Order: sequence, then C-alpha cells, then structure tokens
Amino acid sequence: MTWNQPITQGSKACPRCHADFECKVDDLRNCDCVAVKVSLPVLKSLQGQYEDCLCPNCLREIASSAASSTA
Repeated sequence: MTWNQPITQGSKACPRCHADFECKVDDLRNCDCVAVKVSLPVLKSLQGQYEDCLCPNCLREIASSAASSTA
C-alpha cells in the first residue's frame, strides 16, 4: 500500500515500530491519530519515509519531538 492508494481501516502493523494497531480511517471521529497534532511539514516528511499509517504512539512521539525541536 502507498499513500496514493485508498486507505482502509482494520488491523495494521506500524511500519515504524511494527506494533499492531487498529486503523479507523473510515471512522475519523474515532480514529486515534486524528487527535495527534502533527505539522504539515512533518506529515510530508513521513509520507516520504513510510508507505502506510503510523500507530498513534509513533505519531505522538514524532509530534512531540518535532514540537521540542522548534521550541
């Protein structure tokens, strides 16, 4: 799967940490990663590094790291 292909919900393995997580992209109100604030430049960088969604824990870690480096 790539970022340009349709993303479907279901059980996935994070391409960064390999942890299993439940993707709910088809139900955004309940999707864990919607609550994580990641800047557009960081999202663009992630799209170049990974072919699929990251787990919420990795997104939080990346968002926190990016926020700390700009502070």
